[in-house]
Amino acid sequence: MSDITLRAGDSALAPTILRIRNNETPVWLQHRWQSGPFAAFINRNGCGHCCTAMAARLFGVDIDPHQEYAYCRTLWGEPTNDQGHWLSAAGVAKILRSLSVPAKEFGVKHNGAKKATEHILSALRQGKAVIFTSDPQRYPDNPFSSGAHWVMAVSLEKDGTILVANSAEKFAPTGIQYVMPKEIEKALFPESTAPPEMTWGEHNRIGEGSGYIVVG
Repeated sequence: MSDITLRAGDSALAPTILRIRNNETPVWLQHRWQSGPFAAFINRNGCGHCCTAMAARLFGVDIDPHQEYAYCRTLWGEPTNDQGHWLSAAGVAKILRSLSVPAKEFGVKHNGAKKATEHILSALRQGKAVIFTSDPQRYPDNPFSSGAHWVMAVSLEKDGTILVANSAEKFAPTGIQYVMPKEIEKALFPESTAPPEMTWGEHNRIGEGSGYIVVG
């Protein structure tokens, strides 16, 4: 998309600034969060919080991952022992909608990754962002992460590649990747249902609570 620009950030925490139309966001690297009362949670489990905060900023809401995590606790309380500090697909969508950012969660049916990828591409063509979970257990050469991980696709480029914002520094040192649609298709969590009642992720329902979120 011609209205997307990248420029260098001013810190190791956010080495790249992403601008879409009139709004911009730092592309935060979650493992660089070392300070603040919730820094440990952002560092370990912050991919969904980073993506949610980035998506919110691209739609005009001034929030960072630390503030977004604190906001989750305000809405839902501290996670229980059966929950993680990460977000489910419905949790991501609920936070964005509560910030007046349009967002809708979707699951990926059995053998439905191709159809889900087509939906993601269609959303990108319409100028929307898409946050999705990658599943390295099913796709060992996953370019996004070594564990279940949220990333955000923001643009379908003219050459057919997809611009992805990724908070995992090991896989995206600048926070930015360019991948082909097939890589997203292979990386999507299969048989995820994105249950609408979920908020925090749950240890025994990681796959079920995954999927993707269309933002915008």
